[in-house]
Amino acid sequence: MKKRIVPVMLLGFLCGHPVMAQRPSSLNKPGGGDPVATQTGEPGKKENLFAESGFSGIGTLAPTAPFEIRKNAGNTRNKNVLLKLSNEWSKAGQNEPSIMFSNGDNTKNHSFWTLGARVSGDEASKAPQTFKVSFKGVNDPAEKEYFSIDSYEGRVRIGDVNTQVDGYKLYVEQGILTEKVKVAIKNGRDWFDHVFHKDYPLMPLADLQKYISIHGHLPDVPTTQEVLKDGLDLGQMNALLLKKVEELTLYTLQLKKELDETKALIKRKK
Repeated sequence: MKKRIVPVMLLGFLCGHPVMAQRPSSLNKPGGGDPVATQTGEPGKKENLFAESGFSGIGTLAPTAPFEIRKNAGNTRNKNVLLKLSNEWSKAGQNEPSIMFSNGDNTKNHSFWTLGARVSGDEASKAPQTFKVSFKGVNDPAEKEYFSIDSYEGRVRIGDVNTQVDGYKLYVEQGILTEKVKVAIKNGRDWFDHVFHKDYPLMPLADLQKYISIHGHLPDVPTTQEVLKDGLDLGQMNALLLKKVEELTLYTLQLKKELDETKALIKRKK
């Protein structure tokens, strides 16, 4: 019996529920596997049910989930549920084990957060398995997921979790604010120090001018349409900008050499 009383008192204490120091007032039926009903500080009032199998609850004798905590206030969705551990079926072939946190005693602005998973299908079919965080306010027609992790590809979505992110591991709706971004360069050929090698094939200025007049952008630089469709690779674009700066430096040095030669020729003719 003592092994049952201690967790009851501890849970009540942690949840701020008046079950502390109260011994079980009755056993529903004799027998080791029967549920235990305990009473609160109010004489003769039983509020807690603990069972070795089935549903257990604090503040309720009729829990609706494997473990549920209620408080005597609130009259909106899920009424006075403060905390609920459940494994509900949302549709055929799919269940959603979750932990729900609620401000169940706030009747004017009832809301709750859910931390859980969406489990469906099987390994062979590669059906989606998702870890998620969702929220529902008093005026929201349905729960809205704000965070999810895809089990097969490991893709993380923050914001609109229905956005397709094929080819990417992280999607953040409306962008991010950060003080630092570091992009790894895995291949030395992706950095363009080789532009300064003697055998680098620098495009002649006349050919560059012709290319720009035909295409409307620099060689190797993506077009506006390509950027709108595929986005911008920060590492690749920074490396490409470095390449263009280095090529511009070579053109400048080339023009300076031609200018110096022209000045020297003019000086000799004087």
